[in-house]
Amino acid sequence: MADNKIIFSMVGVSKTFPPQKQVLKNIYLSFFYGAKIGIIGLNGSGKSTLLKIIAGVEDNFDGEVHFTKEYSIGLLEQEPYLDETKTVKEIIQEGAQEIVDILKEYEEVNNKFSEP
Repeated sequence: MADNKIIFSMVGVSKTFPPQKQVLKNIYLSFFYGAKIGIIGLNGSGKSTLLKIIAGVEDNFDGEVHFTKEYSIGLLEQEPYLDETKTVKEIIQEGAQEIVDILKEYEEVNNKFSEP
């Protein structure tokens, strides 16, 4: 995969919360494949809102957002709701169910190799 491939971009993104609190104003950015991105700023400056827009969770904004289809974006909320009846392992497995299923299938195939 080429490092110069753009996998995500924002064009002129702005976000205002009622009554008139603008946290994002005319944002232009692109993420290249393999890039490591950090977002820093003061409390209330729009970091979480920006991440929610990037993850596709927030859709009430002005401007355009473009995702490359073969990539997916996940978001872990700052204060996620966690089911207190589940173990940490169970919660993580829920978020990675596709990988858990592949590993289970892999183990089943390996076990068949050990059968006579």
